[in-house]
Amino acid sequence: MKIVSKILFSTVTILFPLCCAYAGAGHDHGHGDHEHKGHSHDDSAQNEPERGPRGGRLLKAGDFAVEVTIFEKGVPPQFRVFLYDEGTPLPPTTAMVAIELIRFGGKRELFELRPGGDYLTVEKTVEEPHSFDVRVTASRQGQQFSWEFQSHEGRTELSEEALRIANLTIEQAGPQVIGTAVDVFGRLLPSQNRVAHLIPRFAGVVREVRKDLGDRVQRGDVLAVIESNQSLQPYEIRSQIAGEVIARHATVGEYVRDDREIFVVADLSEIWADFQVYRDDFNLISKGQNIQIAIGQEQPLEAAVIYVAPVIDEVTQSKLVRAVVPNSNGMLRPGLFVMGSLSSDMREVPLAVRREAIQTFRDWNVVYLTDGHTFQAIPVELGRRDANYVEVLSGLSIGDRYVARNSFIVKADIEKSGATHDH
Repeated sequence: MKIVSKILFSTVTILFPLCCAYAGAGHDHGHGDHEHKGHSHDDSAQNEPERGPRGGRLLKAGDFAVEVTIFEKGVPPQFRVFLYDEGTPLPPTTAMVAIELIRFGGKRELFELRPGGDYLTVEKTVEEPHSFDVRVTASRQGQQFSWEFQSHEGRTELSEEALRIANLTIEQAGPQVIGTAVDVFGRLLPSQNRVAHLIPRFAGVVREVRKDLGDRVQRGDVLAVIESNQSLQPYEIRSQIAGEVIARHATVGEYVRDDREIFVVADLSEIWADFQVYRDDFNLISKGQNIQIAIGQEQPLEAAVIYVAPVIDEVTQSKLVRAVVPNSNGMLRPGLFVMGSLSSDMREVPLAVRREAIQTFRDWNVVYLTDGHTFQAIPVELGRRDANYVEVLSGLSIGDRYVARNSFIVKADIEKSGATHDH
């Protein structure tokens, strides 16, 4: 995995969770560390492990001890191990040390350390996340030593009951056809092709009002009766479309003119969604394009772009883009603010996950992998994205089982348990 801490080359030394130690420029002394914390840890979750002079995890066997640290000052994360006999530092040539890491999913990594300065090391990066089971082995003067422990960060376990309540969706990472997504904001409006503005043919006095604001009407329904000022005879105002009364400006006994609307009837079975698209994205928008429209927590709606304005708004420097949204059940109401996602330049990518799967952990984008009850945050590098999927450039493999929906619940459980590590 090619993910390395984003603050890798900062002037701050960042430490390894299982043994983490800050090492000074001369590597003669340290400044302590931060231990990873979280669910299902080894005894470090209950009792702070013993520390060595450089602040790393100290592993003892009689008079012999090894202190394991990770060093990240100006280099990718790498192991540095110091040797002691009765607390006295030993030259790195007096013992051989190897470290085996078992990551989530069973992947094993072996680090065979060699002398370098006053410590043992190897030029092999300890990739993030620093979350694994650990086995340290050493050989000195014909004796063999071994220590095992766990160091987990960004990991949690959920019970059957918690899984049932969370209602997580688990999918497998794999190839997808995705495009370049443009996220836009807008609002719902009545379709002006389905709105009738009813104006009296003759000025006069309102004698009856038969429909009120919000009433459903059919084509031909009488909305009001007006007595003409010219003939003094009553005539009816009838709706020319089926729909809903969304405006009423008529009261019994009121004088109404013949140049102003007294009712507005709208057929809301189909509405418009108007969006503003800015200059950088103009070339990605075209008439007939599909758009995914998100309204609250509901599943996104599919719609089609019917209009792209040929002129630019002088104030906002944006272009109007309009989509038609089916609304046969009448659940969508004009006036709602919505977010849209337009996709273009469709291509197949070798590995992608659902957009909802992406969360943040520390300063990374992560996906939560699972083997059933256990969930592990895995840093990922992202590429192209559209309304539904985002390409994964590194961090995952084809077939990895990940939390596709409701991943925020896993994130909340990890944060609640304190399974984070402040580098």
